[in-house]
Amino acid sequence: MRRSNAGPYPDRMFPTPDFNTLRLCSLVASVAYAGVFLSLWRGRASESHLLYWATSSAVYAGVLMTFPAVEDLASPLPGAALFAIVAVSNTLLHAGARRFDERTPVVWWMALPPPLAAIGYATPAFLGPIPGVTAKAAMETGAALGLTVSVTMTGLALLFERQATPMIGRRIAGVAILAYLPSYFVGMAAQFYAGWFEKASAVLALLSDQALLVAMYVGLIAMSGERAQQALREAALRDPLTGAWNRAALDARRSELAAAQSAVILIDVDQFKAINDQHGHAAGDAVLAAFAAAVMALSVAARGATLVRLGGDEFMAVLPRATPLRTQRFAEQVLAAARAGAPGLPAWTVSVGVSAVDIHETDLAPAMARADLALYRAKARGRNCVAA
Repeated sequence: MRRSNAGPYPDRMFPTPDFNTLRLCSLVASVAYAGVFLSLWRGRASESHLLYWATSSAVYAGVLMTFPAVEDLASPLPGAALFAIVAVSNTLLHAGARRFDERTPVVWWMALPPPLAAIGYATPAFLGPIPGVTAKAAMETGAALGLTVSVTMTGLALLFERQATPMIGRRIAGVAILAYLPSYFVGMAAQFYAGWFEKASAVLALLSDQALLVAMYVGLIAMSGERAQQALREAALRDPLTGAWNRAALDARRSELAAAQSAVILIDVDQFKAINDQHGHAAGDAVLAAFAAAVMALSVAARGATLVRLGGDEFMAVLPRATPLRTQRFAEQVLAAARAGAPGLPAWTVSVGVSAVDIHETDLAPAMARADLALYRAKARGRNCVAA
Protein backbone atom coordinates (compact mmCIF):
# COMPACT_ATOMS: atom_id res chain seq x y z
CA MET A 1 0.00 0.00 0.00
CA ARG A 2 2.62 2.50 1.10
CA ARG A 3 6.19 3.04 -0.02
CA SER A 4 8.20 1.54 2.74
CA ASN A 5 11.37 3.14 1.42
CA ALA A 6 9.98 6.66 1.37
CA GLY A 7 13.39 8.30 1.59
CA PRO A 8 16.08 9.07 2.28
CA TYR A 9 17.94 8.96 -1.05
CA PRO A 10 21.55 9.47 0.14
CA ASP A 11 22.94 9.96 -3.36
CA ARG A 12 20.24 12.40 -4.46
CA MET A 13 20.50 15.42 -2.21
CA PHE A 14 17.55 17.80 -2.27
CA PRO A 15 17.48 20.62 0.27
CA THR A 16 13.73 20.52 1.05
CA PRO A 17 11.84 18.72 2.36
CA ASP A 18 13.93 16.71 4.76
CA PHE A 19 13.24 13.06 3.84
CA ASN A 20 14.23 11.65 7.21
CA THR A 21 11.87 14.06 8.96
CA LEU A 22 8.96 13.20 6.67
CA ARG A 23 9.55 9.50 7.08
CA LEU A 24 9.67 10.03 10.84
CA CYS A 25 6.29 11.80 10.60
CA SER A 26 4.81 8.75 8.86
CA LEU A 27 6.32 6.52 11.53
CA VAL A 28 4.92 8.64 14.38
CA ALA A 29 1.48 8.79 12.74
CA SER A 30 1.39 5.02 12.28
CA VAL A 31 2.44 4.41 15.89
CA ALA A 32 -0.18 6.91 17.09
CA TYR A 33 -3.00 5.25 15.14
CA ALA A 34 -1.86 1.84 16.30
CA GLY A 35 -2.16 3.14 19.84
CA VAL A 36 -5.62 4.58 19.16
CA PHE A 37 -6.94 1.33 17.70
CA LEU A 38 -5.36 -0.71 20.48
CA SER A 39 -6.84 1.54 23.17
CA LEU A 40 -10.29 1.27 21.60
CA TRP A 41 -9.93 -2.50 21.38
CA ARG A 42 -8.93 -2.80 25.04
CA GLY A 43 -12.16 -1.01 25.97
CA ARG A 44 -14.24 -3.05 23.51
CA ALA A 45 -12.52 -6.40 23.24
CA SER A 46 -15.44 -7.93 21.32
CA GLU A 47 -14.68 -5.58 18.39
CA SER A 48 -11.75 -7.57 17.06
CA HIS A 49 -11.57 -5.53 13.85
CA LEU A 50 -9.82 -2.84 15.90
CA LEU A 51 -7.03 -5.29 16.71
CA TYR A 52 -6.52 -6.01 12.99
CA TRP A 53 -6.21 -2.29 12.27
CA ALA A 54 -3.88 -1.73 15.22
CA THR A 55 -1.65 -4.56 14.00
CA SER A 56 -1.63 -3.14 10.46
CA SER A 57 -0.52 0.28 11.72
CA ALA A 58 2.13 -1.22 13.98
CA VAL A 59 3.47 -3.44 11.19
CA TYR A 60 3.82 -0.48 8.84
CA ALA A 61 5.55 1.54 11.56
CA GLY A 62 7.97 -1.35 12.08
CA VAL A 63 8.81 -1.43 8.37
CA LEU A 64 9.47 2.33 8.31
CA MET A 65 11.76 1.93 11.28
CA THR A 66 13.62 -1.07 9.86
CA PHE A 67 14.05 -0.20 6.21
CA PRO A 68 17.03 2.21 6.54
CA ALA A 69 19.04 -0.63 8.12
CA VAL A 70 18.49 -3.04 5.21
CA GLU A 71 18.13 -0.94 2.04
CA ASP A 72 21.89 -0.82 1.41
CA LEU A 73 22.62 -4.47 2.21
CA ALA A 74 24.14 -6.56 -0.54
CA SER A 75 21.47 -9.26 -0.24
CA PRO A 76 18.03 -8.32 -1.57
CA LEU A 77 16.24 -10.77 0.73
CA PRO A 78 15.79 -8.49 3.80
CA GLY A 79 14.37 -5.75 1.60
CA ALA A 80 12.11 -8.25 -0.15
CA ALA A 81 10.82 -9.43 3.22
CA LEU A 82 10.01 -5.87 4.26
CA PHE A 83 8.07 -5.19 1.07
CA ALA A 84 6.13 -8.40 1.67
CA ILE A 85 5.34 -7.20 5.20
CA VAL A 86 4.01 -3.90 3.79
CA ALA A 87 1.64 -5.95 1.64
CA VAL A 88 0.62 -7.91 4.74
CA SER A 89 -0.27 -4.65 6.47
CA ASN A 90 -2.67 -3.93 3.59
CA THR A 91 -4.38 -7.28 3.90
CA LEU A 92 -4.80 -6.67 7.64
CA LEU A 93 -6.73 -3.49 6.85
CA HIS A 94 -9.10 -5.42 4.63
CA ALA A 95 -9.31 -8.32 7.10
CA GLY A 96 -10.34 -5.85 9.80
CA ALA A 97 -13.02 -4.38 7.56
CA ARG A 98 -14.40 -7.85 6.89
CA ARG A 99 -14.35 -8.61 10.61
CA PHE A 100 -16.20 -5.34 11.18
CA ASP A 101 -18.92 -6.73 8.90
CA GLU A 102 -18.91 -9.95 10.98
CA ARG A 103 -17.53 -12.00 8.11
CA THR A 104 -14.60 -14.37 7.85
CA PRO A 105 -11.60 -12.01 7.95
CA VAL A 106 -9.39 -13.90 5.49
CA VAL A 107 -10.10 -14.74 1.86
CA TRP A 108 -7.85 -16.75 -0.42
CA TRP A 109 -6.59 -13.89 -2.60
CA MET A 110 -5.04 -12.16 0.43
CA ALA A 111 -2.18 -14.66 0.14
CA LEU A 112 -1.12 -13.26 -3.26
CA PRO A 113 0.17 -9.67 -2.64
CA PRO A 114 2.96 -10.41 -0.09
CA PRO A 115 4.90 -12.88 -2.27
CA LEU A 116 4.31 -10.72 -5.34
CA ALA A 117 5.88 -7.70 -3.58
CA ALA A 118 8.82 -9.78 -2.37
CA ILE A 119 9.39 -11.43 -5.74
CA GLY A 120 9.13 -8.07 -7.50
CA TYR A 121 11.90 -6.63 -5.34
CA ALA A 122 14.24 -9.63 -5.33
CA THR A 123 13.93 -10.87 -8.92
CA PRO A 124 16.05 -8.14 -10.61
CA ALA A 125 18.94 -8.91 -8.26
CA PHE A 126 18.93 -12.56 -9.32
CA LEU A 127 18.40 -11.83 -13.03
CA GLY A 128 21.55 -9.74 -13.21
CA PRO A 129 22.24 -6.23 -14.58
CA ILE A 130 19.69 -4.63 -16.90
CA PRO A 131 21.27 -2.32 -19.51
CA GLY A 132 20.75 1.32 -18.62
CA VAL A 133 19.07 0.57 -15.28
CA THR A 134 20.69 0.47 -11.87
CA ALA A 135 20.07 -2.57 -9.71
CA LYS A 136 18.38 -0.44 -7.03
CA ALA A 137 16.03 1.18 -9.57
CA ALA A 138 15.08 -2.23 -10.98
CA MET A 139 14.39 -3.67 -7.52
CA GLU A 140 12.32 -0.68 -6.38
CA THR A 141 10.32 -0.76 -9.61
CA GLY A 142 9.62 -4.47 -9.18
CA ALA A 143 8.56 -3.95 -5.57
CA ALA A 144 6.29 -1.06 -6.57
CA LEU A 145 4.61 -3.30 -9.15
CA GLY A 146 3.99 -5.91 -6.48
CA LEU A 147 2.63 -3.34 -4.02
CA THR A 148 0.41 -1.93 -6.77
CA VAL A 149 -1.36 -5.28 -6.85
CA SER A 150 -1.79 -5.17 -3.08
CA VAL A 151 -3.11 -1.59 -3.07
CA THR A 152 -5.50 -2.23 -5.94
CA MET A 153 -6.97 -5.40 -4.47
CA THR A 154 -7.37 -3.91 -0.99
CA GLY A 155 -8.80 -0.58 -2.19
CA LEU A 156 -11.29 -2.17 -4.58
CA ALA A 157 -12.38 -4.67 -1.94
CA LEU A 158 -13.07 -1.86 0.55
CA LEU A 159 -15.02 0.07 -2.06
CA PHE A 160 -17.04 -2.66 -3.76
CA GLU A 161 -17.22 -5.68 -1.47
CA ARG A 162 -20.81 -6.39 -0.51
CA GLN A 163 -21.79 -4.95 2.87
CA ALA A 164 -24.90 -5.27 4.98
CA THR A 165 -24.92 -1.47 5.34
CA PRO A 166 -22.67 0.71 3.15
CA MET A 167 -20.27 2.86 5.18
CA ILE A 168 -18.96 6.26 4.04
CA GLY A 169 -15.89 5.78 6.23
CA ARG A 170 -15.09 2.52 4.47
CA ARG A 171 -15.32 4.28 1.10
CA ILE A 172 -12.99 7.03 2.34
CA ALA A 173 -10.45 4.41 3.43
CA GLY A 174 -10.74 2.59 0.09
CA VAL A 175 -10.25 5.78 -1.93
CA ALA A 176 -7.30 6.79 0.26
CA ILE A 177 -5.59 3.45 -0.35
CA LEU A 178 -6.14 3.64 -4.11
CA ALA A 179 -4.83 7.21 -4.07
CA TYR A 180 -1.35 5.80 -3.39
CA LEU A 181 -1.26 4.45 -6.95
CA PRO A 182 -0.31 7.72 -8.72
CA SER A 183 2.74 8.16 -6.49
CA TYR A 184 3.71 4.54 -7.24
CA PHE A 185 3.47 5.08 -10.99
CA VAL A 186 5.39 8.36 -10.84
CA GLY A 187 7.98 6.73 -8.60
CA MET A 188 8.45 3.83 -11.03
CA ALA A 189 8.92 6.23 -13.93
CA ALA A 190 11.34 8.36 -11.92
CA GLN A 191 13.66 5.43 -11.28
CA PHE A 192 14.89 5.83 -14.86
CA TYR A 193 15.47 9.59 -14.74
CA ALA A 194 17.71 11.90 -12.77
CA GLY A 195 17.20 15.51 -11.83
CA TRP A 196 14.09 17.42 -10.80
CA PHE A 197 11.61 14.69 -11.87
CA GLU A 198 13.31 12.14 -9.68
CA LYS A 199 13.33 14.54 -6.73
CA ALA A 200 9.73 15.55 -7.29
CA SER A 201 8.63 11.89 -7.30
CA ALA A 202 10.32 11.34 -3.95
CA VAL A 203 8.54 14.39 -2.51
CA LEU A 204 5.23 13.16 -3.93
CA ALA A 205 5.65 9.74 -2.31
CA LEU A 206 6.46 11.24 1.08
CA LEU A 207 3.73 13.86 1.08
CA SER A 208 1.18 11.36 -0.22
CA ASP A 209 1.99 9.10 2.69
CA GLN A 210 1.43 11.99 5.12
CA ALA A 211 -1.98 12.94 3.73
CA LEU A 212 -3.31 9.49 2.86
CA LEU A 213 -2.40 7.84 6.17
CA VAL A 214 -4.62 10.36 7.92
CA ALA A 215 -7.49 9.95 5.45
CA MET A 216 -7.31 6.16 5.56
CA TYR A 217 -7.22 5.81 9.34
CA VAL A 218 -9.86 8.49 9.93
CA GLY A 219 -12.13 6.64 7.48
CA LEU A 220 -11.64 3.39 9.40
CA ILE A 221 -12.31 5.06 12.75
CA ALA A 222 -15.44 6.71 11.34
CA MET A 223 -16.94 3.29 10.54
CA SER A 224 -17.60 2.55 14.21
CA GLY A 225 -19.34 5.91 14.65
CA GLU A 226 -21.46 5.31 11.56
CA ARG A 227 -22.54 1.92 12.83
CA ALA A 228 -23.49 3.41 16.21
CA GLN A 229 -25.56 6.09 14.48
CA GLN A 230 -27.28 3.49 12.31
CA ALA A 231 -28.08 1.43 15.39
CA LEU A 232 -29.62 4.48 17.07
CA ARG A 233 -31.69 5.30 13.99
CA GLU A 234 -32.83 1.70 13.76
CA ALA A 235 -33.74 1.61 17.45
CA ALA A 236 -35.79 4.81 17.07
CA LEU A 237 -37.87 3.14 14.35
CA ARG A 238 -38.38 -0.20 16.11
CA ASP A 239 -40.83 -1.24 18.78
CA PRO A 240 -38.59 -2.29 21.69
CA LEU A 241 -40.83 -5.16 22.79
CA THR A 242 -41.51 -6.93 19.51
CA GLY A 243 -38.82 -5.65 17.13
CA ALA A 244 -41.51 -4.68 14.60
CA TRP A 245 -41.49 -1.24 12.98
CA ASN A 246 -43.23 1.47 14.99
CA ARG A 247 -45.52 4.31 13.89
CA ALA A 248 -42.58 6.64 13.25
CA ALA A 249 -41.16 4.13 10.78
CA LEU A 250 -44.59 3.74 9.19
CA ASP A 251 -44.88 7.51 8.69
CA ALA A 252 -41.38 7.64 7.17
CA ARG A 253 -42.20 4.86 4.69
CA ARG A 254 -45.82 5.64 3.80
CA SER A 255 -45.13 6.60 0.20
CA GLU A 256 -42.90 3.59 -0.35
CA LEU A 257 -45.38 1.16 1.23
CA ALA A 258 -48.33 2.63 -0.67
CA ALA A 259 -46.97 1.34 -3.97
CA ALA A 260 -49.56 -0.04 -6.37
CA GLN A 261 -50.66 -3.63 -5.83
CA SER A 262 -49.72 -3.61 -2.14
CA ALA A 263 -52.03 -5.10 0.46
CA VAL A 264 -52.69 -3.86 4.00
CA ILE A 265 -53.35 -6.54 6.62
CA LEU A 266 -54.54 -5.36 10.05
CA ILE A 267 -54.11 -7.90 12.88
CA ASP A 268 -55.57 -7.79 16.36
CA VAL A 269 -54.86 -10.33 19.12
CA ASP A 270 -58.19 -11.74 20.30
CA GLN A 271 -59.18 -11.19 23.95
CA PHE A 272 -55.76 -9.78 24.77
CA LYS A 273 -57.03 -8.09 27.95
CA ALA A 274 -58.14 -11.48 29.23
CA ILE A 275 -54.65 -12.86 28.66
CA ASN A 276 -53.18 -10.03 30.74
CA ASP A 277 -55.82 -10.42 33.45
CA GLN A 278 -55.50 -14.20 33.75
CA HIS A 279 -51.77 -14.68 33.19
CA GLY A 280 -50.19 -11.32 33.96
CA HIS A 281 -48.77 -8.55 31.82
CA ALA A 282 -45.43 -10.32 31.47
CA ALA A 283 -47.19 -13.23 29.78
CA GLY A 284 -49.09 -10.77 27.57
CA ASP A 285 -45.83 -9.13 26.52
CA ALA A 286 -44.34 -12.55 25.77
CA VAL A 287 -47.35 -13.40 23.60
CA LEU A 288 -46.93 -10.19 21.59
CA ALA A 289 -43.19 -10.77 21.15
CA ALA A 290 -43.65 -14.41 20.10
CA PHE A 291 -46.44 -13.53 17.68
CA ALA A 292 -44.43 -10.69 16.11
CA ALA A 293 -41.41 -12.97 15.69
CA ALA A 294 -43.57 -15.57 13.93
CA VAL A 295 -45.09 -12.98 11.57
CA MET A 296 -41.68 -11.41 10.80
CA ALA A 297 -40.42 -14.87 9.87
CA LEU A 298 -43.39 -15.17 7.51
CA SER A 299 -42.57 -11.70 6.18
CA VAL A 300 -39.07 -12.80 5.22
CA ALA A 301 -40.50 -15.79 3.38
CA ALA A 302 -43.02 -13.46 1.72
CA ARG A 303 -40.16 -11.41 0.26
CA GLY A 304 -40.49 -7.93 1.63
CA ALA A 305 -43.60 -7.88 3.80
CA THR A 306 -43.37 -5.24 6.53
CA LEU A 307 -44.74 -5.66 10.06
CA VAL A 308 -45.69 -2.58 12.09
CA ARG A 309 -46.89 -2.49 15.68
CA LEU A 310 -49.58 0.18 15.72
CA GLY A 311 -49.99 0.00 19.47
CA GLY A 312 -51.11 -2.39 22.19
CA ASP A 313 -52.08 -5.69 20.60
CA GLU A 314 -52.69 -4.26 17.12
CA PHE A 315 -50.32 -4.89 14.22
CA MET A 316 -50.28 -4.12 10.53
CA ALA A 317 -48.52 -6.02 7.75
CA VAL A 318 -47.96 -4.47 4.32
CA LEU A 319 -47.46 -7.02 1.57
CA PRO A 320 -45.89 -5.60 -1.62
CA ARG A 321 -46.88 -6.72 -5.12
CA ALA A 322 -49.75 -8.66 -3.60
CA THR A 323 -52.28 -10.52 -5.69
CA PRO A 324 -55.57 -11.45 -3.95
CA LEU A 325 -54.44 -15.07 -3.74
CA ARG A 326 -51.05 -14.16 -2.28
CA THR A 327 -52.68 -11.83 0.24
CA GLN A 328 -55.18 -14.47 1.33
CA ARG A 329 -52.42 -17.06 1.69
CA PHE A 330 -50.31 -14.72 3.83
CA ALA A 331 -53.30 -13.84 6.05
CA GLU A 332 -54.07 -17.54 6.55
CA GLN A 333 -50.43 -18.15 7.49
CA VAL A 334 -50.71 -15.38 10.10
CA LEU A 335 -53.79 -17.09 11.53
CA ALA A 336 -51.99 -20.43 11.63
CA ALA A 337 -48.94 -18.91 13.33
CA ALA A 338 -51.18 -17.50 16.09
CA ARG A 339 -53.01 -20.79 16.56
CA ALA A 340 -49.69 -22.65 16.83
CA GLY A 341 -48.74 -20.48 19.78
CA ALA A 342 -45.42 -20.84 21.58
CA PRO A 343 -44.16 -23.24 24.26
CA GLY A 344 -44.84 -22.06 27.81
CA LEU A 345 -47.26 -19.30 26.79
CA PRO A 346 -51.05 -19.12 26.97
CA ALA A 347 -52.93 -19.91 23.77
CA TRP A 348 -54.06 -17.02 21.60
CA THR A 349 -55.74 -16.32 18.28
CA VAL A 350 -55.97 -13.27 16.04
CA SER A 351 -58.51 -11.52 13.87
CA VAL A 352 -57.38 -10.22 10.50
CA GLY A 353 -58.74 -7.54 8.18
CA VAL A 354 -57.43 -7.22 4.61
CA SER A 355 -57.61 -4.50 1.98
CA ALA A 356 -55.67 -3.68 -1.18
CA VAL A 357 -54.11 -0.31 -1.96
CA ASP A 358 -55.83 0.95 -5.09
CA ILE A 359 -53.60 1.83 -8.00
CA HIS A 360 -54.53 5.53 -7.84
CA GLU A 361 -53.85 5.83 -4.08
CA THR A 362 -50.58 7.40 -2.92
CA ASP A 363 -51.11 6.97 0.82
CA LEU A 364 -51.89 4.00 3.04
CA ALA A 365 -54.68 5.75 4.96
CA PRO A 366 -57.58 4.73 2.70
CA ALA A 367 -56.48 1.08 2.58
CA MET A 368 -55.95 1.10 6.35
CA ALA A 369 -59.47 2.43 6.89
CA ARG A 370 -60.92 -0.32 4.70
CA ALA A 371 -58.80 -2.97 6.43
CA ASP A 372 -60.00 -1.65 9.80
CA LEU A 373 -63.62 -2.13 8.75
CA ALA A 374 -62.77 -5.64 7.56
CA LEU A 375 -61.12 -6.32 10.93
CA TYR A 376 -64.36 -5.39 12.73
CA ARG A 377 -66.24 -7.78 10.45
CA ALA A 378 -63.80 -10.56 11.38
CA LYS A 379 -64.44 -9.88 15.06
CA ALA A 380 -68.20 -9.82 14.48
CA ARG A 381 -67.96 -13.26 12.91
CA GLY A 382 -66.51 -14.65 16.12
CA ARG A 383 -62.82 -13.73 15.78
CA ASN A 384 -59.98 -16.11 14.76
CA CYS A 385 -60.68 -15.50 11.06
CA VAL A 386 -59.87 -13.32 8.05
CA ALA A 387 -62.22 -10.76 6.50
CA ALA A 388 -61.68 -8.65 3.40
